[in-house]
Amino acid sequence: MKKDFSCFACVSARMMVAKYPAADNHGILILESSPDPSYYSRAGFPENLKSVKDHHLYLVVKKPSPCFQDRVMRRSHRLKEELGMNFHVAPGQITYRNRTYSTIRIRTSETDMIPRFIEEFRKIGIRFLATRNVAPYEAFIQIKRYTDFVLMEPGIFRDMENPQRYFVQIPKDIEFEVFEELIREVKNNCDFHMFDASLVYLNCGKKFINMVAVYSSHCEEQRLPELRDSLLKEIQILFP
Repeated sequence: MKKDFSCFACVSARMMVAKYPAADNHGILILESSPDPSYYSRAGFPENLKSVKDHHLYLVVKKPSPCFQDRVMRRSHRLKEELGMNFHVAPGQITYRNRTYSTIRIRTSETDMIPRFIEEFRKIGIRFLATRNVAPYEAFIQIKRYTDFVLMEPGIFRDMENPQRYFVQIPKDIEFEVFEELIREVKNNCDFHMFDASLVYLNCGKKFINMVAVYSSHCEEQRLPELRDSLLKEIQILFP
């Protein structure tokens, strides 16, 4: 399968996070979310984190710094070339208990490499919050990630890296609160409701594209047009 285009995506979502069980071993605050953000996963959170292999970790940064995101992406690209490992790093920010922090999300199954990640980011001047006890919480998370898109049919794309994540293009630039209302209406009025969604903005040079990212481990591709049509219908109702 060939990609149709690639660009940076800013992904916004609410998700449950908890303290990474081994955070104290590293001396910094590391949060973790479920790799499968489904209804059933949330029902067993955070106990189900003990059995996951693909960890979604958030290293919480102490203070913001200039060009933070670009510096993180540059360093992680160099590290990936050096190690040749399967991991993904995305800079962003996390709002946890009404406080917003810069964060580095690391998706990896190689948790023994966490000390190396921390060391590399410290080399470029990034300082992390010290480890502490925190309760599970629904956080607002935004990350910036480079994404390869595969066109499935008009207005519908697949994430080339994750076959369970799809994108539906929408015609409006909407705020996150409106997006949440949109998803509630779609789930209430459409048979296709076993999915989790995030709001996505693509910066492709001179062109900006708005999308809804859809994650589902039970997705039937042939039903994606139904979901697309429901999204577009609700947008027309919200913006007559």
